[in-house]
Amino acid sequence: MRIRQSSLQFAPAQRKQRVTPSRSTPGGFNKLRIISKALLALLLIVCAFASSALAHSLFVVTRLSDAVAVIDDSTDQIITRIPVGNGPVRITMSPDRLKAYVSNGAAGTVSVLDTVALTTTATIQLGSKSRPQESAVTPDGGRLFVIHQLSPTVTVIDTATNLVITNVFIGGHQAKDILFTLDGRFAYVANYSQGTVNVIDTSTYQVTTIPTAAGPRRLAISPTGDRVFVTNNKAASVSVIDTGTQQVIATIPVGNKPRGIAITPSGDAIYVGNVQDGTVSIIDSSTLRVIDTIPIGIKPWEVIFTEDGTLAFVSSSVSGTVSVIDTATREVIKTIVTGDGSFFSVINPDGTKFYVSNSNDTTVSVIDIPSLTLLHVIPDVGSYPFDMAFGP
Repeated sequence: MRIRQSSLQFAPAQRKQRVTPSRSTPGGFNKLRIISKALLALLLIVCAFASSALAHSLFVVTRLSDAVAVIDDSTDQIITRIPVGNGPVRITMSPDRLKAYVSNGAAGTVSVLDTVALTTTATIQLGSKSRPQESAVTPDGGRLFVIHQLSPTVTVIDTATNLVITNVFIGGHQAKDILFTLDGRFAYVANYSQGTVNVIDTSTYQVTTIPTAAGPRRLAISPTGDRVFVTNNKAASVSVIDTGTQQVIATIPVGNKPRGIAITPSGDAIYVGNVQDGTVSIIDSSTLRVIDTIPIGIKPWEVIFTEDGTLAFVSSSVSGTVSVIDTATREVIKTIVTGDGSFFSVINPDGTKFYVSNSNDTTVSVIDIPSLTLLHVIPDVGSYPFDMAFGP
């Protein structure tokens, strides 16, 4: 493209003005230095806050120390110990994890913990002879259901007022586990001494009793909420309950003394720890048949899965180990020595660490999940570390 010269116009040249540089003063440098230090301090505070915001607190019940130890999962150091009642045994979090409820078996109380302030905010009296054990909070967070070792009732507590609403009679003693359906409409209770599962309507508190095999011990609900699986500790079997009809639709033979049970996140398989046999039975959820039995450690207690379902972790108390099972190959790919009496376990919210309480010791072991190696053994957690749960 040609450009005509006449179309180009230039402004007349402007005379440059002389610029005199300003003279620096010692006071100016001092001010700049002060501002820089202040900005650096502020940056350090922001970084520290961001780091703490990413950390999560693990609450560990220590049965013989009458306390709950709190561990920072970013450092695996104990932050504090919160005194609770005599003989604490189980801990349950509210859905938002801002409150923790600790069942004090010997005291017959429930301690309510503020998981942010790390203090006990209330003590709920249930009766010294009731022996409160497992508990569960309704999905809406409004009520706490507590089962008992020695009382034939389930106590219902208003979580806003910490007052007992009612005691639901189920019969027997040694109730062992409780869970809610996904919508919170029903509570399922494993009634060990009765050989039944009690289903409580959470709106009317009416009870439906479902016979199972002997010694129902632990419960697990499918991801879709249509089935509840029950380990029958005295009958070497698993009962399958249809939550729509509230009837047993199958009884599946497994190993001896089944206890811990977990369902893969996809719902395709159920893993059952057989305490007496030292094995895990794997049940296909579509056929309701055992498709594999895997030898693991001595006295397996708990089974939990990673969020993606690729790995199953099984803690074994007598061997003091954690067995890691690849769910695709159904093989043990690693056995990690953890500590004496490895029992309850939990995975941190980030999915990077596995924690297990060593109940015959005073420690909690930490496993790095990506590398499947023992990271730390946290000392002096308290006497008889037991149940655990993550707060905020």
